[in-house]
Amino acid sequence: MDKTKRGIALFITLLIIASILSIVAVSFSYLEKARHDASRVSALIQGNLLYKHTTNILKRIFPKGKADSKKLDILYTMPLMLSAKKSDFMVNLQCRPILVGVPIVWLDEDFSKKTPARYELAREVLTTIMELYEIRNPSQFETALFAVITGKEEADREYSKRLTLPKGFSSKKQFERFLLDYRLRYDDENIYKVPWEQYFTFIDVTKNAVIDGGYLSVELISSAFDIPIDIVREGWIINSEFETKPTLTKFLEDNGVMIKPNKRLFSDKGLNAIHCEQTYAYRDGHYRFSFDYSDERSVNFEFNGRI
Repeated sequence: MDKTKRGIALFITLLIIASILSIVAVSFSYLEKARHDASRVSALIQGNLLYKHTTNILKRIFPKGKADSKKLDILYTMPLMLSAKKSDFMVNLQCRPILVGVPIVWLDEDFSKKTPARYELAREVLTTIMELYEIRNPSQFETALFAVITGKEEADREYSKRLTLPKGFSSKKQFERFLLDYRLRYDDENIYKVPWEQYFTFIDVTKNAVIDGGYLSVELISSAFDIPIDIVREGWIINSEFETKPTLTKFLEDNGVMIKPNKRLFSDKGLNAIHCEQTYAYRDGHYRFSFDYSDERSVNFEFNGRI
Protein backbone atom coordinates (compact mmCIF):
# COMPACT_ATOMS: atom_id res chain seq x y z
CA MET A 1 0.00 0.00 0.00
CA ASP A 2 2.86 2.34 0.87
CA LYS A 3 4.48 1.58 -2.45
CA THR A 4 1.24 2.47 -4.22
CA LYS A 5 1.01 5.76 -2.34
CA ARG A 6 4.64 6.57 -3.10
CA GLY A 7 4.03 5.78 -6.78
CA ILE A 8 1.01 8.06 -6.89
CA ALA A 9 2.95 10.82 -5.11
CA LEU A 10 5.83 10.46 -7.54
CA PHE A 11 3.47 10.58 -10.49
CA ILE A 12 1.83 13.74 -9.15
CA THR A 13 5.26 15.29 -8.52
CA LEU A 14 6.38 14.51 -12.07
CA LEU A 15 3.11 15.91 -13.41
CA ILE A 16 3.63 19.15 -11.48
CA ILE A 17 7.24 19.42 -12.67
CA ALA A 18 6.12 18.86 -16.27
CA SER A 19 3.46 21.54 -15.89
CA ILE A 20 5.97 23.99 -14.43
CA LEU A 21 8.42 23.30 -17.25
CA SER A 22 5.71 23.85 -19.86
CA ILE A 23 4.75 27.14 -18.17
CA VAL A 24 8.40 28.21 -18.14
CA ALA A 25 8.75 27.30 -21.82
CA VAL A 26 5.63 29.29 -22.72
CA SER A 27 6.90 32.21 -20.64
CA PHE A 28 10.22 32.18 -22.47
CA SER A 29 8.42 32.12 -25.84
CA TYR A 30 6.34 35.13 -24.76
CA LEU A 31 9.47 36.94 -23.60
CA GLU A 32 11.15 36.22 -26.95
CA LYS A 33 8.07 37.46 -28.80
CA ALA A 34 7.98 40.58 -26.62
CA ARG A 35 11.68 41.20 -27.34
CA HIS A 36 11.06 40.72 -31.07
CA ASP A 37 8.02 43.03 -31.00
CA ALA A 38 10.00 45.66 -29.08
CA SER A 39 12.77 45.46 -31.68
CA ARG A 40 10.21 45.84 -34.47
CA VAL A 41 8.63 48.86 -32.77
CA SER A 42 12.06 50.46 -32.36
CA ALA A 43 12.83 49.79 -36.02
CA LEU A 44 9.50 51.35 -36.99
CA ILE A 45 10.31 54.47 -34.94
CA GLN A 46 13.69 54.66 -36.69
CA GLY A 47 11.93 54.23 -40.04
CA ASN A 48 9.54 57.07 -39.27
CA LEU A 49 12.46 59.38 -38.48
CA LEU A 50 14.20 58.46 -41.74
CA TYR A 51 10.92 58.91 -43.63
CA LYS A 52 10.51 62.42 -42.24
CA HIS A 53 14.09 63.40 -43.12
CA THR A 54 13.82 61.88 -46.61
CA THR A 55 10.61 63.72 -47.47
CA ASN A 56 12.10 66.99 -46.20
CA ILE A 57 15.08 66.49 -48.53
CA LEU A 58 12.77 65.70 -51.46
CA LYS A 59 10.87 68.91 -50.79
CA ARG A 60 14.09 70.90 -51.12
CA ILE A 61 15.24 69.08 -54.26
CA PHE A 62 11.83 68.91 -55.94
CA PRO A 63 9.77 71.90 -54.77
CA LYS A 64 6.12 72.15 -55.77
CA GLY A 65 5.57 73.19 -59.38
CA LYS A 66 9.28 73.00 -60.31
CA ALA A 67 10.12 69.68 -61.95
CA ASP A 68 13.74 69.23 -63.01
CA SER A 69 14.13 66.44 -65.57
CA LYS A 70 17.90 66.13 -65.04
CA LYS A 71 17.49 65.68 -61.29
CA LEU A 72 14.67 63.19 -61.86
CA ASP A 73 16.83 61.18 -64.28
CA ILE A 74 19.61 60.99 -61.69
CA LEU A 75 17.21 59.96 -58.94
CA TYR A 76 15.68 57.19 -61.07
CA THR A 77 18.90 55.81 -62.53
CA MET A 78 21.23 56.05 -59.53
CA PRO A 79 19.97 54.68 -56.17
CA LEU A 80 21.24 56.83 -53.31
CA MET A 81 23.26 54.99 -50.66
CA LEU A 82 24.73 56.35 -47.45
CA SER A 83 26.79 54.42 -44.93
CA ALA A 84 29.14 55.05 -42.02
CA LYS A 85 32.35 53.03 -41.71
CA LYS A 86 32.52 53.34 -37.92
CA SER A 87 29.02 51.97 -37.39
CA ASP A 88 26.44 49.70 -39.01
CA PHE A 89 24.42 52.67 -40.26
CA MET A 90 23.25 52.25 -43.85
CA VAL A 91 20.47 53.83 -45.91
CA ASN A 92 19.55 52.98 -49.48
CA LEU A 93 16.93 55.00 -51.37
CA GLN A 94 15.43 53.85 -54.68
CA CYS A 95 12.75 55.83 -56.50
CA ARG A 96 10.70 55.53 -59.67
CA PRO A 97 8.10 57.68 -61.44
CA ILE A 98 4.57 56.88 -60.32
CA LEU A 99 2.26 58.59 -62.83
CA VAL A 100 3.39 56.47 -65.78
CA GLY A 101 -0.10 55.08 -66.35
CA VAL A 102 -3.64 56.39 -66.64
CA PRO A 103 -5.11 57.25 -63.21
CA ILE A 104 -7.72 54.53 -62.82
CA VAL A 105 -10.17 57.04 -61.37
CA TRP A 106 -10.48 58.50 -64.90
CA LEU A 107 -12.79 55.54 -65.58
CA ASP A 108 -15.31 57.39 -63.42
CA GLU A 109 -17.27 59.63 -65.82
CA ASP A 110 -18.26 61.96 -62.99
CA PHE A 111 -14.62 62.51 -62.02
CA SER A 112 -13.66 63.16 -65.66
CA LYS A 113 -16.72 65.24 -66.50
CA LYS A 114 -14.80 68.48 -67.11
CA THR A 115 -12.30 66.71 -69.35
CA PRO A 116 -14.12 63.90 -71.21
CA ALA A 117 -10.89 63.02 -73.04
CA ARG A 118 -9.63 61.49 -69.78
CA TYR A 119 -12.52 59.06 -69.62
CA GLU A 120 -12.15 58.26 -73.32
CA LEU A 121 -8.44 57.51 -72.92
CA ALA A 122 -9.05 55.30 -69.86
CA ARG A 123 -11.77 53.33 -71.68
CA GLU A 124 -9.57 52.94 -74.75
CA VAL A 125 -6.71 51.56 -72.66
CA LEU A 126 -9.04 49.20 -70.78
CA THR A 127 -10.50 47.91 -74.05
CA THR A 128 -6.98 47.28 -75.37
CA ILE A 129 -6.18 45.27 -72.24
CA MET A 130 -9.35 43.17 -72.57
CA GLU A 131 -8.42 42.23 -76.14
CA LEU A 132 -4.65 41.92 -75.80
CA TYR A 133 -4.70 39.69 -72.72
CA GLU A 134 -7.87 37.80 -73.68
CA ILE A 135 -9.93 38.50 -70.59
CA ARG A 136 -12.64 35.84 -70.69
CA ASN A 137 -15.63 37.99 -69.78
CA PRO A 138 -14.79 41.65 -70.54
CA SER A 139 -18.27 43.01 -69.84
CA GLN A 140 -18.46 41.31 -66.44
CA PHE A 141 -14.98 42.50 -65.52
CA GLU A 142 -15.80 46.09 -66.49
CA THR A 143 -19.07 46.00 -64.53
CA ALA A 144 -17.28 44.78 -61.41
CA LEU A 145 -14.45 47.30 -61.86
CA PHE A 146 -16.80 50.25 -62.36
CA ALA A 147 -18.74 49.18 -59.25
CA VAL A 148 -15.73 49.86 -57.06
CA ILE A 149 -14.48 52.92 -58.98
CA THR A 150 -17.80 54.78 -59.19
CA GLY A 151 -19.64 53.42 -56.13
CA LYS A 152 -22.95 53.71 -58.01
CA GLU A 153 -25.90 51.55 -56.97
CA GLU A 154 -26.67 50.50 -60.54
CA ALA A 155 -23.25 48.86 -60.77
CA ASP A 156 -22.35 45.57 -59.14
CA ARG A 157 -22.07 46.89 -55.59
CA GLU A 158 -21.51 43.41 -54.19
CA TYR A 159 -17.79 43.85 -54.84
CA SER A 160 -17.26 46.99 -52.84
CA LYS A 161 -19.48 45.73 -50.01
CA ARG A 162 -17.84 42.33 -49.67
CA LEU A 163 -14.32 43.68 -50.03
CA THR A 164 -15.06 46.57 -47.65
CA LEU A 165 -13.38 48.91 -50.12
CA PRO A 166 -14.08 52.63 -50.16
CA LYS A 167 -15.14 54.21 -53.41
CA GLY A 168 -12.28 53.91 -55.87
CA PHE A 169 -8.73 52.65 -55.41
CA SER A 170 -6.05 54.54 -53.52
CA SER A 171 -3.33 51.88 -53.68
CA LYS A 172 -2.19 48.89 -55.73
CA LYS A 173 -2.96 46.61 -52.76
CA GLN A 174 -6.63 47.54 -52.88
CA PHE A 175 -6.70 46.79 -56.59
CA GLU A 176 -4.98 43.44 -55.96
CA ARG A 177 -7.75 42.53 -53.51
CA PHE A 178 -10.28 43.27 -56.21
CA LEU A 179 -8.38 41.10 -58.74
CA LEU A 180 -8.18 38.20 -56.29
CA ASP A 181 -11.89 38.34 -55.59
CA TYR A 182 -12.70 38.46 -59.31
CA ARG A 183 -10.29 35.59 -60.04
CA LEU A 184 -11.90 33.36 -57.42
CA ARG A 185 -15.40 34.28 -58.46
CA TYR A 186 -15.05 33.88 -62.23
CA ASP A 187 -11.99 31.60 -62.56
CA ASP A 188 -10.23 33.92 -64.99
CA GLU A 189 -6.45 33.61 -64.61
CA ASN A 190 -5.82 35.94 -67.55
CA ILE A 191 -6.33 39.01 -65.39
CA TYR A 192 -3.00 38.16 -63.74
CA LYS A 193 -1.21 38.24 -67.08
CA VAL A 194 -1.82 41.98 -67.35
CA PRO A 195 1.03 44.28 -66.17
CA TRP A 196 -1.57 46.60 -64.67
CA GLU A 197 0.90 49.18 -63.33
CA GLN A 198 2.19 49.76 -66.87
CA TYR A 199 -1.28 50.85 -67.97
CA PHE A 200 -2.94 52.36 -64.87
CA THR A 201 -1.96 54.26 -61.74
CA PHE A 202 -3.62 53.35 -58.43
CA ILE A 203 -3.20 56.43 -56.26
CA ASP A 204 -5.41 59.34 -55.29
CA VAL A 205 -5.03 62.17 -57.79
CA THR A 206 -6.51 65.63 -58.06
CA LYS A 207 -8.81 66.58 -60.93
CA ASN A 208 -5.95 68.61 -62.40
CA ALA A 209 -3.49 65.71 -62.47
CA VAL A 210 -1.83 64.68 -65.73
CA ILE A 211 0.20 61.63 -66.76
CA ASP A 212 3.99 61.88 -66.52
CA GLY A 213 4.95 62.36 -70.17
CA GLY A 214 8.66 62.13 -69.42
CA TYR A 215 8.50 58.54 -68.15
CA LEU A 216 5.49 56.90 -69.79
CA SER A 217 5.53 53.12 -69.91
CA VAL A 218 6.04 51.59 -73.34
CA GLU A 219 2.74 49.71 -72.93
CA LEU A 220 0.77 52.90 -72.44
CA ILE A 221 2.46 54.73 -75.33
CA SER A 222 1.70 51.79 -77.62
CA SER A 223 -1.92 51.66 -76.51
CA ALA A 224 -2.65 55.39 -76.36
CA PHE A 225 -0.92 56.41 -79.61
CA ASP A 226 -1.35 53.21 -81.65
CA ILE A 227 2.36 52.50 -82.15
CA PRO A 228 3.61 48.88 -82.29
CA ILE A 229 5.09 48.07 -78.90
CA ASP A 230 8.36 46.73 -80.39
CA ILE A 231 9.00 50.11 -82.03
CA VAL A 232 8.32 51.89 -78.74
CA ARG A 233 10.73 49.61 -76.86
CA GLU A 234 13.50 50.37 -79.34
CA GLY A 235 13.13 54.14 -79.38
CA TRP A 236 11.60 55.29 -76.09
CA ILE A 237 14.25 56.10 -73.50
CA ILE A 238 12.63 56.01 -70.07
CA ASN A 239 15.72 56.79 -68.00
CA SER A 240 18.80 58.31 -69.57
CA GLU A 241 21.85 60.36 -68.67
CA PHE A 242 21.96 61.78 -72.19
CA GLU A 243 20.93 65.39 -72.80
CA THR A 244 19.34 64.37 -76.10
CA LYS A 245 16.57 62.40 -74.43
CA PRO A 246 13.48 63.09 -76.60
CA THR A 247 10.34 64.63 -75.21
CA LEU A 248 7.04 62.80 -75.70
CA THR A 249 6.07 65.21 -78.50
CA LYS A 250 9.38 64.67 -80.32
CA PHE A 251 9.17 60.90 -79.94
CA LEU A 252 5.67 60.83 -81.42
CA GLU A 253 6.73 63.05 -84.33
CA ASP A 254 9.71 60.78 -85.05
CA ASN A 255 7.31 57.83 -85.23
CA GLY A 256 4.80 59.41 -87.59
CA VAL A 257 2.23 60.61 -85.03
CA MET A 258 1.49 64.17 -86.08
CA ILE A 259 -1.16 64.84 -83.42
CA LYS A 260 0.45 66.43 -80.37
CA PRO A 261 -0.37 64.87 -76.99
CA ASN A 262 -3.28 66.51 -75.18
CA LYS A 263 -1.79 68.75 -72.47
CA ARG A 264 -4.75 68.00 -70.22
CA LEU A 265 -3.80 64.34 -70.32
CA PHE A 266 -0.02 64.24 -70.69
CA SER A 267 2.81 66.43 -69.50
CA ASP A 268 5.61 66.82 -72.04
CA LYS A 269 8.29 66.54 -69.34
CA GLY A 270 8.81 64.69 -66.10
CA LEU A 271 6.67 65.41 -63.02
CA ASN A 272 7.45 65.52 -59.31
CA ALA A 273 5.38 62.36 -58.79
CA ILE A 274 7.61 59.72 -57.24
CA HIS A 275 7.37 56.35 -55.51
CA CYS A 276 10.28 55.60 -53.18
CA GLU A 277 11.50 52.55 -51.26
CA GLN A 278 14.05 53.06 -48.51
CA THR A 279 16.09 50.25 -46.95
CA TYR A 280 18.04 50.82 -43.74
CA ALA A 281 20.14 48.85 -41.28
CA TYR A 282 19.04 48.88 -37.65
CA ARG A 283 20.73 46.90 -34.90
CA ASP A 284 21.12 43.37 -36.27
CA GLY A 285 18.62 43.58 -39.13
CA HIS A 286 17.63 45.38 -42.32
CA TYR A 287 14.22 47.01 -42.75
CA ARG A 288 12.28 48.69 -45.54
CA PHE A 289 9.50 51.24 -45.93
CA SER A 290 7.90 52.86 -48.96
CA PHE A 291 5.89 55.98 -49.75
CA ASP A 292 4.61 58.16 -52.58
CA TYR A 293 5.74 61.76 -53.04
CA SER A 294 4.05 64.37 -55.23
CA ASP A 295 4.45 68.16 -55.13
CA GLU A 296 5.64 68.35 -51.51
CA ARG A 297 2.99 65.91 -50.33
CA SER A 298 3.87 62.38 -49.19
CA VAL A 299 1.22 59.66 -48.82
CA ASN A 300 0.80 55.88 -48.63
CA PHE A 301 3.61 55.31 -46.12
CA GLU A 302 4.03 51.57 -45.60
CA PHE A 303 6.43 49.89 -43.20
CA ASN A 304 7.42 46.61 -44.84
CA GLY A 305 9.28 45.28 -41.81
CA ARG A 306 12.42 43.21 -41.68
CA ILE A 307 13.84 41.91 -44.97
